[in-house]
Amino acid sequence: MTSPGISRTRKADLTRLFQPETIAHVGASPRPAVGRFSFTKYLLTMNYPGRLYPVNPKYEEVHGLRCYPSLADIPDDVDLAILAVPSLQCASALREAPQGKVKFVIIHTSGFGEIRKAELEKELLELAQAKGFRIIGPNCMGIYSQEGRVGFWQDHWEIVNKPGSVGFISQSGGHAVNLLMGGMDTGIFFNKVISLGNQLDLTIHEVLEYMGKDPAIGVIGIYVEDVRDGNRFLGLLKDIVPGKPVVVWKGGTSAVGKEAVLSHTGSLAGDEAVFSAAMRQAGALLVDNSDHMVRLLRLLQPQFGLPAGSRLAIFSPGGGNTVSACDLFSSQPGLSLPPFGAETREKLKTLLPEENVDIRNPVDPGATGAVRIDQLMRVVSQDPQIDAILVLIGVDYLSNIKGEESRALAAEMISDLIATTVKQVKKPITVLLQQVRQNHEDFDRYRRIMLSKFIEKRIPWIDGSFKDAAQIYAQVAQYRNHLARLRQRESFPDGREKGSF
Repeated sequence: MTSPGISRTRKADLTRLFQPETIAHVGASPRPAVGRFSFTKYLLTMNYPGRLYPVNPKYEEVHGLRCYPSLADIPDDVDLAILAVPSLQCASALREAPQGKVKFVIIHTSGFGEIRKAELEKELLELAQAKGFRIIGPNCMGIYSQEGRVGFWQDHWEIVNKPGSVGFISQSGGHAVNLLMGGMDTGIFFNKVISLGNQLDLTIHEVLEYMGKDPAIGVIGIYVEDVRDGNRFLGLLKDIVPGKPVVVWKGGTSAVGKEAVLSHTGSLAGDEAVFSAAMRQAGALLVDNSDHMVRLLRLLQPQFGLPAGSRLAIFSPGGGNTVSACDLFSSQPGLSLPPFGAETREKLKTLLPEENVDIRNPVDPGATGAVRIDQLMRVVSQDPQIDAILVLIGVDYLSNIKGEESRALAAEMISDLIATTVKQVKKPITVLLQQVRQNHEDFDRYRRIMLSKFIEKRIPWIDGSFKDAAQIYAQVAQYRNHLARLRQRESFPDGREKGSF
C-alpha cells in the first residue's frame, strides 16, 4: 500500500523499461538456491543483446560476467536495475547509486506494504524521487519483453524468438507467470508482460496508457485487484478499446477475496458491481479466471480478425452435440444459428450420405464428414446467412482408426485440411478442440500433433466445452457491437441514432 504523504505525479517514457540497453541484477549469485531467481542466467539464456551487470559484493564473477560490488561501481548508466535482495537491503542498495544513474528499478522482493511495512516503501519512494528513477513493484516478477529479450522466468527463452502482439498487465506475479506459461504452448504470441506487485510508484494506468499507444500490441489483458483512480482507469479504457480489445480479470470479488487482496498486495478491492458496470460502459471484456483469459486473448489476436457478424455455422459430430450447441449458443445474447439457404442444403446433400447425418445448422457430418470437412466448410462459407464457422474436432474420434501410425497421419491430415481451408475461405473459421480421454499417452500425443499444426498455421482455436465456446463468441460479438455503437455516435454526435428524429 502506498505510503501517505508521498506524491506519485512523475511520468516516464517506458521504452527503456521494455527495451533496456543496460541491465543490472542486484543480488546476482552463481549458486542456485530455493526461491532465488537467477535473472542474470535467464537473460543470458534469452541472448539479451545489451550490457548486463551482475551486482553482489560477495563475488568477482557471476555466470562468466564481471560482478560489481554496487550500482555505483557499474561504469555505465543503468536503464533497468533488478533488485533481488531482502527487503531491508533494498534502500541501501539504491542509496549508493548516484542521482540520474538508474532509470527503472524492478524490486522483485516482497516484505513491504503487503505485510504492513509501509515505512520501507516510504523510504524507497523518497529515494526514487530524489535520484530520478521509477520503481516497479515491490513484490513483483518484473517484465517480459519479446522485443527487448528480457524475461523473469527460466522458460522465456523458448518464446522470445516468436514475435507477438499480446500485452498483459498483472498485479499478481503468479498470474503473470501462469498466463505466459499457459499461453506460450497454445498459440498466444506475447509482446510485453509486466507484473506490477504493490504499485508503489509505477501504476497500472501508466502501463495501460503505454500499451494502448504501442503499435506492437494488438490486444491487452489485465489482471487487477484494486484500481486506485477509477476515473482515470475508465478514461484510458475508453480511449484504447476502439483501437484494440482489452480483457479484464478482476480479483477480489468476494468478501474472502477482498481479504486475500489486502494480504497479497496491501490494497483495498472495490465494489464489484460498480466495477463491472464501468467495464461494460468502456467496452472492456470481463473474465473471472485464467482459462477464460487465455481463450479470449488467443482468439482476439489481430491476425485472426473479428467476424463481420454473429450468425454462426457449427460442425459437430453427434446428434447430442448438435442439440447442446443449439441450446448453448442460442441462449447467448447477440448470437444466432440461422438455417442454411436452399442452395447450401443441396450442396451439402451431395457431399454427405443420407443416414446418420444432419445438414441443418448445427451440422452433424457423421463419420464421412471427417474426411470432407474442408469441402463442407467451403460450401457453408458461401451462404450469405453465415458470418463465421466453428468446427468441433474431437481427438477421441481417432480411436475409430486402426493403428497408431494411421491415427497420427489422420491427425496431421485433419489439421492440414483445416489450415488450407482457413486460407481459402473469406469467413473466419475457429476450431473447438476437445479431448474426452485425459492423461492417455496416445491421445495426448494426437492432440499435440493437431495443436502444433494450428499454431504453425495460425489457426484460431478454442479448448473446453460448447458452453465455453459460446461465451467466447458472445463476448467477441459484444466487443464488435460496442465498436459499432461508437461509430454510430461519431456519425451522429448530437446523440441521435440512425433513423431517429
